[in-house]
Amino acid sequence: MRVRRVRLWRWRRNALRHRSHAVEGWILLVLGAAGFIGAPLGGAVAWEAVLEGRAQQRTERHLTDAVLVEDPAPAARGGIRLRATARWTAPDGTTHTARVPVGSHLERGARVPVWTDEDGAMTTAPLGSAAARFDAAVAALAVTVSLGLLVLAVHRLVRRRYERLRAARWGRGWARVAPEWDRKNV
Repeated sequence: MRVRRVRLWRWRRNALRHRSHAVEGWILLVLGAAGFIGAPLGGAVAWEAVLEGRAQQRTERHLTDAVLVEDPAPAARGGIRLRATARWTAPDGTTHTARVPVGSHLERGARVPVWTDEDGAMTTAPLGSAAARFDAAVAALAVTVSLGLLVLAVHRLVRRRYERLRAARWGRGWARVAPEWDRKNV
């Protein structure tokens, strides 16, 4: 015997449908719409936010010439790069000193490029446009998938809750009818 699937049964009138079926159907419809609209929209917002953050990084970081104040020291145990103390002047006129990675051919007084932030503190180089787009794509994908999974999790919780409610209602109804049913069938 083949069971026929009825579409949109939660909204059709019939004797077996309870109000909880319709409520569950509307909740699931809203969740579906939120998933199909909200997840991609959240991904797009994440994409723009990451790209904007990387662009701001590029404007706030500057390549500054620093002067070595000592000869490069030999690499630390297990280290590959040589480091030396360098001094540079920040845009506000303050002098900064830090250890920077240098090549072995440099010596005291040589100029080395260092990336600094707006306060003149040493920082890392800003990401290039390809790396920024990759970061944005990863963030957009992560947000889209996370929101989609969140919608699915809420969907499962709603269904489980309504199934338990209906099972409890069915159990109470059966407890009322079972004694009479058993007497008639004996």
